[in-house]
Order: sequence, then structure tokens, then C-alpha cells
Amino acid sequence: PHVERHKFVTFDENSIRLMLNALNDEPLKYRVIVLLAIDSGLRLGELMGLKWADIDFENFTLSVTKSNQALSGKGIFTKSPKNQSSVRKIALSENIIELLRDYQQKQTEEKKLLAEKWIGEDWLFTQWNGLPIYPTTPTSWFRKFLKRHGLPHMPFHGLRHLSATVLIAQGVPLKNVSSRLGHADIRTTANIYSEALQSVDRQAADKMDEFLQ
Repeated sequence: PHVERHKFVTFDENSIRLMLNALNDEPLKYRVIVLLAIDSGLRLGELMGLKWADIDFENFTLSVTKSNQALSGKGIFTKSPKNQSSVRKIALSENIIELLRDYQQKQTEEKKLLAEKWIGEDWLFTQWNGLPIYPTTPTSWFRKFLKRHGLPHMPFHGLRHLSATVLIAQGVPLKNVSSRLGHADIRTTANIYSEALQSVDRQAADKMDEFLQ
């Protein structure tokens, strides 16, 4: 049977700029979550499953080895990523690395203040006492953040699509985009982002038209 593909939801260029500007006045933790989601294209569970040991500050990379999920009655639990290709290493931008340094320093200061009350296990994104935050927390915050600033609705997962769309628009090869997203098959990436790819193909045709004139 034919499976209808759902169209992904993301922002236009103007809304992206407005969102990035609005983030400057938000708590550091949530700025890092949103910007890291855009920079890396990670799934929400993969973001929530990150520990500081997964960040290589020297080589500007991030390793995806696990995913945090939450179930009613069971709480937060850690599992393997979606598939084998989801275990991957991703290059990060210099801006994100610097932001992560600031965030790590702030978290270290909070840890010292709480002393023995801090019971976490080196998670990047934590509750007040160091325990990992629920995956529903950033999704709820993001929805309220967009509403507060009068921005169009977009699910948190849309940040992953935004990341891929920006990379495609910048001419990054589809194979590299697929690898960053952790897709098992490049055809999955091609199917999901067919419209973005067609748009870039039209740009290529326009450039060729300019050349042949």
C-alpha cells in the first residue's frame, strides 16, 4: 500500500531570524538546546541523552551513542539510538562549541552551589539537581517561547528539519546531510527533503542558464 509522506514544518528565512534574535534573551540552557538542535540536526531523544563526555571540545565534534525517552509510570530511561546508523559523530560549528563552554561553566557553578544535592550523572541538560530533564520539557518550553514572541507554531522536531534544509540550501551533499541526521538510507533523506532538493536543483538550473547566456 502507498504510504503518504507527511510534509515537515519549518520556518521561512524571516521567521528564522526573528527566532534567533528572540533566543538572545532566553535562559542559557534553552538557548543551547535550540541552537544545538539546529546545528546538529539531532533527534530530541538524542539531545536529551547527551553527556559532557560526548562533546569533544578540542576537535569540535559531538558523539551520538544513546537516546533518552520517558514513559508514564517508568520515568526517564536511556536506550540505544533509533538504528545502527544513528550512532555517529557530528562536527559542530565554532559558535556552538563556545556556547557549550559557557553553558558548562554555568552548570559547574550551579553544581558547586548545590554540593551534595547535585545527584546527576554528567548530563548536558538537567533538572535543578542534575538529573536529566524530561524530553517533554524542551518541547513545552519551545511551544510557549514561540507563542510569547508571536512566532508561527513549529514543533520542536521542526528544528531538525530546519537544520537539514539549511544544509541542503548551502549545497552540502545529500550523503553528508543523511549521515548527520543518522538516516539508515540516503533515500529516506531524499524522500523527506524532496522539495528542498528540487529548490536547490532549480537554483542550479538558473546558474547554468546564466552561464550559457
